[in-house]
Amino acid sequence: MYNVAMDRKKLLNILNNQTLIIWDNLCELYPRLTRYNPPIIELNGRLWRVAGLSHQESNIIELGYKFFAYSPDYAHNMTKVILPHEIIHQADYNLFGLSEAKCGHGIKWQEIMINYGLSPDKHHSMEITR
Repeated sequence: MYNVAMDRKKLLNILNNQTLIIWDNLCELYPRLTRYNPPIIELNGRLWRVAGLSHQESNIIELGYKFFAYSPDYAHNMTKVILPHEIIHQADYNLFGLSEAKCGHGIKWQEIMINYGLSPDKHHSMEITR
């Protein structure tokens, strides 16, 4: 698990490994996803309100680095909730296309979240002050 003293490179390694696990689990639920590569994970130090962003057309997910450094509880939430939340946006786009992407947290995204075992919450409750 991530700790505050860990550098960005180690954190990215952990996140990439976790992404592969999440993606493999989603591929078991939705075999059509095996046609697609798992998303690329990037850390963004400027994100402080939004914990993560999914850029579906480019298959990139940005995660707010400050949330990992803020506290161990936030770091845990980032890997166990926010990362799968964003990866499921990518899976939703790959499976159902751009029309579902425009809905953001639409019916199909919610369905995938539930099937993966997560609550289909649109927003997180983590706060970071600037």
